Amino acid sequence: MSAEIVGEITSNAVHALRKTGTYNVSSFSTNKSGTGAVFTVTVGGSGEASIAITTKGSGYSRNEIITILDSQLGNGGGESLSFKINNFI
Repeated sequence: MSAEIVGEITSNAVHALRKTGTYNVSSFSTNKSGTGAVFTVTVGGSGEASIAITTKGSGYSRNEIITILDSQLGNGGGESLSFKINNFI
C-alpha cells in the first residue's frame, strides 16, 4: 500500500525565519522505509508551511514521519519541518 495524503504537520508548522516561497523537495529523512516521494512545500509570509505530494513514491506507511531540513526550504534559518503520512490509497 502507498500513502497518498499528507497528514498533520507534527513540528514547526510556522517558523518566522523560514523563507517565503514554493519548494519542490525530494531530499528528506523518514523514520521508516518509504522512498521516492517528492513534496511541494509552500511557505507563506509568516513562515507557515503547507505540504502537497507531487510524487507518491513507494513503501510509505501510515504515521511515517517525514522531516525536511531548512536547507531544502530556502535556508533562512528556520527549524526543520516534520509531518506524518496520514492515509493510504
